[in-house]
Amino acid sequence: MTGFGTQRSPIGRRFSRYKMQLAASASVGAALHRALPPDAQNKRLITLARRISECAANTRLRLETPPGEPTKIIYRNRRRCRSGLCPPCARKRARETVLRAACTLDDIIRAAPDTRFAFLTLTSCNMPIEEVARMLALHEGALIRFLRSGAVGRAFAGHITGIEIAIRERDGVWQAGVHSHSLVALRDGYFDRANNIYLSQRAIVDLWKRALRVDYKPVCYVNAIADTDAARASLTECLKYAVAPHRLFERSERGFSVDPRVAFCLAEALYKKRMCRAGGVFAARRSPKGKGDGT
Repeated sequence: MTGFGTQRSPIGRRFSRYKMQLAASASVGAALHRALPPDAQNKRLITLARRISECAANTRLRLETPPGEPTKIIYRNRRRCRSGLCPPCARKRARETVLRAACTLDDIIRAAPDTRFAFLTLTSCNMPIEEVARMLALHEGALIRFLRSGAVGRAFAGHITGIEIAIRERDGVWQAGVHSHSLVALRDGYFDRANNIYLSQRAIVDLWKRALRVDYKPVCYVNAIADTDAARASLTECLKYAVAPHRLFERSERGFSVDPRVAFCLAEALYKKRMCRAGGVFAARRSPKGKGDGT
């Protein structure tokens, strides 16, 4: 568009990000195709590679300025793959998940306006990329044990949690790190030391170490959230994506590229995995019977 500063305006920067995500989606599909041998019998991965490639090919992206209105981005795709490895689909799914979680959070705040919240991050050590599926299984099991422990049950009234895979490359060796972010609703009187339910960061590290069943001290962060507006804002951080996209792709003058081995391992690990889960008051607001802790 004539005179439109794509590098200076906010809408131009968003448009550039969308274009990069679209190119990255095509590179994921191409990497999955390369990861499979010509005589591959894995129909699931063959289908996934085809769906991601078709998702990128069928996306229409353009800028439009209606008369008398601001410029907007037109993004259309009637054949979304909805894969966690496709950046545009992962972005849309994350937005939908955050909106649903925000409605649940608003219900909790209306029912109990004095509810306090905290932001909790639980991590584990990096392992080779080939171990990422096992890492996810270990983290999920540890989360269940952690959230069902007596001390945590007495301290937290509920949680909404997103699990994330961080990809790192060092000297040509790919590693993966699995961690989770949680928005937790705190019990009444949590900060009153007389109630003896407060969990210090050291106590959370010890509980997570026991749940993770490791012989090292894992990194954990817990921060009290100042108000309900900050609690709503933290949902985006909790539920943003399953795989950190800026770590997955390599960018050069020829465009984006993805290591086929990394794409293959992630596709196998994410198959039928639920990367977001809720428990306690967050799950009770979603279930008519109020059952299921979602962990």
